Amino acid sequence: MAPEVIACDSQLDMDYDNRADVWSLGITAIELADSVTPYHGEHPARVLFRIPRDPSPTVRDPEKWSQLFLDFIARCLIKDYEKRPQVLELT
Repeated sequence: MAPEVIACDSQLDMDYDNRADVWSLGITAIELADSVTPYHGEHPARVLFRIPRDPSPTVRDPEKWSQLFLDFIARCLIKDYEKRPQVLELT
């Protein structure tokens, strides 16, 4: 779940858009690379606490992956959704 979506649950004046889906795409890319999601095995409530506070997740073994792939993930997982690219800006 994107940080801004988590914030909307507790701050009703917060908003989000389709860049939350870009965050999900980055998380899915990590899951495909590592065969598990970031925070795998942790209690869901703990994960909801960590997502907005911790640095953005990345793959476990970055040396296995191209810099292009790592940069793609990093762009998808920019914490500030206003700075995160829209879908069409990912190309």
